[in-house]
Amino acid sequence: MISPQGSSESGPTGLVLPEIAPMQALWRGTITALVVVLPVGILNQYLVSSGELSGVSPIAIIFWLLILLGGASGGWAVIRLSPRAPLPYAAAASALAYLIVQSIGVIIRLLGDKPIGWLGYPLLALFMATCGTLGGMYARRWLRENGPARLTESTGTTEGEFE
Repeated sequence: MISPQGSSESGPTGLVLPEIAPMQALWRGTITALVVVLPVGILNQYLVSSGELSGVSPIAIIFWLLILLGGASGGWAVIRLSPRAPLPYAAAASALAYLIVQSIGVIIRLLGDKPIGWLGYPLLALFMATCGTLGGMYARRWLRENGPARLTESTGTTEGEFE
C-alpha cells in the first residue's frame, strides 16, 4: 500500500506507518519525547521545589529515569517513522525536547529570582541526545529484526499470518 507521503508497509503489529521525510520525523520525535518528558519534569520540579521530595530520593531518581526514557522514545520515533533518517536526527529530537523543557524552567527561575546553574544545561542536553541516539539505535535494530511485513499477491494476507 503506498501513501501520498511515501511508501508504507504493514508492520508486525498490523499498523501501517507511512515513511516520512527525516525532518518531519525529527519534529514528531520531539513531540513524542515531550509527551513523556514534560509532565514528568513538571511533576518532579514541583515535588522537589515544594519540599515534598528530596532531590536524591528514590522517587526523584525514578523521575529522572522516566525523563531519559522519554528522550529514548523520541529517538525511537524518529527512526521508526523515517528509517532512512541518520542517527543525529534521533539525538536532535531528544536534545530539542530537553531544550524546550529547560527553557521553560529557566524562564520560571529568572522570573522568580532563583539561581541558575548554567553549566549543567549543556551537559544534560548531551546526555538526553545520547539517550535519543540509543533509542534510535534500538529502533534500527527492531526494524532490522522485525522488518515490515509484505502482502502476498495471491491471498492479500501478510506472510506468515496463518502459520
